[in-house]
Formats: sequence, structure tokens, C-alpha cells
Amino acid sequence: MMLFTIPFWIVCVTCLFWYSNYQDLKPVKNSLYFLLFPLVFFNIPKAYFSKEKLNFYFEILKYVVFIISISYFLAFFYFYDYEHLFQYKYEIPKFRDFIYHEIPFFRIHPTYFTSILIFTTGFSALKIITEKKWSEIIFVLTFMITSIVLLAKLNMVFLVLMLVFIIIFKFKIAKRYKALAIILLFIGSVGMIKYVPGVKNRFVEIVNSYNNPPEGMSYDSTNIRMAIFNCSKQIAEDNFITGVGFTNAKNVILDCFKSNYDSEFYKDKKYLTHNYFMYMLISSGIFGLLFFLYYIITIIRFTLKINSFLLYVVVLNVLLVCLIEDFFYRQFGLFYFSLLFYSFLNSKQDLLFNKEEIFSKRKNLQ
Repeated sequence: MMLFTIPFWIVCVTCLFWYSNYQDLKPVKNSLYFLLFPLVFFNIPKAYFSKEKLNFYFEILKYVVFIISISYFLAFFYFYDYEHLFQYKYEIPKFRDFIYHEIPFFRIHPTYFTSILIFTTGFSALKIITEKKWSEIIFVLTFMITSIVLLAKLNMVFLVLMLVFIIIFKFKIAKRYKALAIILLFIGSVGMIKYVPGVKNRFVEIVNSYNNPPEGMSYDSTNIRMAIFNCSKQIAEDNFITGVGFTNAKNVILDCFKSNYDSEFYKDKKYLTHNYFMYMLISSGIFGLLFFLYYIITIIRFTLKINSFLLYVVVLNVLLVCLIEDFFYRQFGLFYFSLLFYSFLNSKQDLLFNKEEIFSKRKNLQ
């Protein structure tokens, strides 16, 4: 169990190393779920994680996400007209900005919510395939449309690739129908990128802004991320062994922005690394990163043993998002990942941990 708490101890030990006053311990609270979930879930009776129970829990999650998605649209159209759906302001789509800043309930970063939508889309898609529940189509379409209008680029691509995988490997239909479905999905995706204003802008932005640093009021999510990565890389090189401490990370990155960029993007908001691996490196140094990578390897190892398609989706999606967001820094991200991972882990707890104990005993005998 202690292996699953490694990130908490990385943050805790680093904060103590850099301790000067009570404020230096604040980052510990952002990592508490790394400690609490293993402690709580390993003490819940295994009867609560049977296949039927898991299905029931995921059904609840599906309906909650469905209600939230519909509510988002109802709230948006209460305040705005249809033409505002993909309206841009400082390269931010209006609907995305509304969900992140204006909505009075369940305010969440779009990347985090679309990660949840990816899971529920996969869950409903498998229901259609394995149980022939055609009513699930309404859930799949709702989740896909919500993901599209929230315009989280990486998760949009991931969603399409997940659906392609499901069509190829999960659907038991003739190959010509699989090929037709994939072609239609591809045409639909290309069509949106080419003709739907908001989707088109988000992908064109990548090409146009990748090598153009932020300047004045000319900035977007792509060149801001490049600026953050360049500063994070510079800080990591200068503080490779000890890092700068979790409390100091934001201020050190901000100082780098001031020194290297003549832009407004950092003046109203303090940015972190937008890469959780880099966050670990610049905050706790190379040894903190290595311990964190060992934790990730442990997660992957148990995921492979559990061998569940939906868990593969969760883990792969979260690890990819960690490359562009501080996914585990925000409570939404860490809570979502931990809730699903430990639910799957507990469903196979006897099988997984008995094998570990047997292997350990055999090794000791040798």
C-alpha cells in the first residue's frame, strides 16, 4: 500500500526541506488524496467492489455527467445565443470560458471534465457493444458533443482514437462495416477541424503559435504552454538536484516570464508548469522525479494486471494529460483518477495482492 502514497511523501519531505514558515506546508494539502485514497480504499470490504457494484457506481457517474452536460448547455443558452457558442475572445471560445469562469455550478477546467467525459463515453460505448443497449447512443452523442464544444485539443484527439480502437477491436461486425465506421469518423473529424469555427481555430492555433512566443496581448494556449515549458526547462537545469521547492515554484516561473517575455499573459494569473512531471522535477529535483516515476511504473504495472479496457483508457488519458496540465495538482484531477483507479484495484484486490505475497514468499525461500 505504501507504494501508492509515494507522491504524498515526495511533496511532504520537500516542503519540510524548504520549510521556513507555515505557508511552506500548503502544497501538502494538494497531495493529500495520494495518501487518503490508499488508506481509505484498502480498508473498505472487497464486497463493495464486485463487478455488479462497479457497474452500478459507473452508471451513477454516467448519469451525473449527463445531467451536468445538459445543464451546461441549458445555462449557456439562457445567457447567450447560439452564435456565441464558438465566439472567441483572446483565443478562448465563449462556451469553454463560460464553463471555466462564469457558470454558477460545477465550475471545472474543461480538460479535466473532458477526461471524465472520455471515460463515460467509453463506458456507454461498451454497453452498446456488449449488452446491445441502443439507448446508450444518446449518452455517447451527448458526451461527444460536450467534449467538442469544450475544445480540449488533446482530449478531442484521444476521444477519436479511443472510438477507433473500440470499432476495430471491440465491435463484432464485418470488417467492411468497421472500415466504413472509421472512414465516417475520420471524415467527421477532419470536417470539424476544417469547417467548424471553434474546432478549426484551436487546431490552427497549434500550427501558427508553436514557434511564436507570447507578445503583448497576442497569446493563446499554445504559445503560453511553450513559454511555460521553456521557463520550466531553464529552471530545471539550474536546480537539477534539489529543485526550488513546491511553495516557490510559481514565483520562480513568474520571475522567468518577467525576464524573458514582454507579454500580458502572466500578469493576471500565476502559472504552474502545465506538466506534472516537470512540476515534480523543478519542485523536488531529480530524485523527487525519479520516485514519482517509480510510482507511475507501479500504477502501470497494476493496471496491466487488472487488464480492463476502461482502466487502460483512464490511465493512458491521465498520463498524457499530465504532459500538458498539472493534472494531479488540481483536486478534481487527482480525485477523479484515484476514485477510478482504486475502484478497479479493489475489484481485483485478492487476485493481485495474493499473487504478490506468493511471489515474495517464493523469493525468500530461494
